[in-house]
Amino acid sequence: MAESFFAALRVVCPMMIMMVIGWLCRVRGVIDRPAMKEYDRIIFKIFMPLLLFKNIYEMDFSQGFAQKEMMFAAICMLINFVFCMKFPAVLTNDPRKSSVIGQAVVRGNYIIFGVTVSEALYGEGNIGMVVMMGVLVVPMINIFSAVILEAGRSGKASIGKLLLAVLKNPMIIGAIFAFIFKCFGIPIPAPVWSVIRSIANSTTTISFLSLGVGLDMADAIADRRLLLWGVFLRMVIVPLAFMPLAVLAGFRGQSLCAMMVIFAAPSAVASYPMAVAMGADGQLAGQLVCTTTILSVLTIFLWTFGLKTLGLM
Repeated sequence: MAESFFAALRVVCPMMIMMVIGWLCRVRGVIDRPAMKEYDRIIFKIFMPLLLFKNIYEMDFSQGFAQKEMMFAAICMLINFVFCMKFPAVLTNDPRKSSVIGQAVVRGNYIIFGVTVSEALYGEGNIGMVVMMGVLVVPMINIFSAVILEAGRSGKASIGKLLLAVLKNPMIIGAIFAFIFKCFGIPIPAPVWSVIRSIANSTTTISFLSLGVGLDMADAIADRRLLLWGVFLRMVIVPLAFMPLAVLAGFRGQSLCAMMVIFAAPSAVASYPMAVAMGADGQLAGQLVCTTTILSVLTIFLWTFGLKTLGLM
């Protein structure tokens, strides 16, 4: 029990400390949110793609792909997507708001939380399964998010626009280049690889500091009913619906850890800029990211502690 408790603590403590440092930086006037938004663009367009590139490039493909895990995750995510296309419209007749709720529920912060949680549990360099699942998860959540937001904006989703949006996504580009370099054995010069590793390894820290800078619960008053619904769906309903199924399907260890991050991670930071860019309610999107991120410190701890105590992870 004590071992499970400290394992769970190792997962959430670094996240919590980094977010608190970011929050203190804003409170003390070291950096403000408008300035941090400029850094967020760099994180989204450079840091995250390089992190994904590095992780895929370092993977050992000789062991094959986790076909069972990928099939299970894909089916569950598709079910969640169909739910997110329909149910949020019951909560509000404003498509700008309902689409934001749908995106928040379908789009978890897999890359950042996946790397942080799995490295805390299994150590750096031992997170192949979580990285491999990211190859499936990242494209799917970006496609689903684009469909939901486009449907909220125009009442339908143009296949051409969606395909273009997916192909222009920096993380998809990073993943594609990683596979090309890996499959064709293209060598990367040592100085270049050193830069890639340095940037990639700092992504998690900078991202959590950015989340801390953006934390401000005072903004969460205006749409509190929709905010609470979005948080409840993302942080409670989704993990409770799919995590027991993952356990029943026989997933253990890193496989179950990957499922936990897919279904229990907070809404992705990229949800906010994407919502704004596609004409949705940016304020509500930001509140959902903020609130689910704060709550995830508790929920990720509880999931990790519970699964470790049961000997499942």
